[in-house]
Amino acid sequence: GSNTFDFQDLGKIISIAKKNKILTAIDNTWGTPYFLKPIKLGFDMAIVSATKYYSGHSDVMGGSLAVNKKVFKQIQKTDKVCGMRMSPDDAYLITRGLRTLDVRLDRHRENAKKVSEFLSKYKNFKLLYPYKKDSVNFRMWKKYYSGASGLMGLRIKAKSKNSVVKFVNSLKLFGYGYSWGGFESLALYQDVREQGKRNFLKLAKNEHLVRLHIGLEDPNDLIADLKQALKHLK
Repeated sequence: GSNTFDFQDLGKIISIAKKNKILTAIDNTWGTPYFLKPIKLGFDMAIVSATKYYSGHSDVMGGSLAVNKKVFKQIQKTDKVCGMRMSPDDAYLITRGLRTLDVRLDRHRENAKKVSEFLSKYKNFKLLYPYKKDSVNFRMWKKYYSGASGLMGLRIKAKSKNSVVKFVNSLKLFGYGYSWGGFESLALYQDVREQGKRNFLKLAKNEHLVRLHIGLEDPNDLIADLKQALKHLK
């Protein structure tokens, strides 16, 4: 998920599904079609939250669904029955954002790479970001993706939960919010207990999870901001 970045073998999933005549769908919001093309890979459906990188300005809500020829008629029929439509204003804002999608994602990727290199220097941090060669998921990510966006997870070793919360709150250039994919950088303390009964991430004692979205700001400024906030960790 967008907290742990566990990557599955997409090719194997598609192969097993086809053998058992099961339709496949993937949420491609993190990668976007710029970094991953699910339909060409063999998925039947690819879902993307247009609220995030498609619009790129955190000012609209929407989504998109790409399908192959096999399921197109079924989707078209359901669409006509449901009658769900996007407003012209929302459609305009998303279309406007798509015009700069490649430029923005390239910048998100480069900024995130620089920030991840900085964070990797600290022993009390464990970075959850597949773009790093020493990442557990690097090989699986590299197999299917051509790039990585700006979202990453950060496991922090600290005896005090309050100190981690203070670390997040003391960031001056990072906003605080659940969504991501806009131009701005965001930081969010994640309480694993809030993620429901299915606990996919097991944190060690005195370990905490923070999600970072690296935006389009100057990466040196973002690194300086993170550095000044480190003093709060205990």
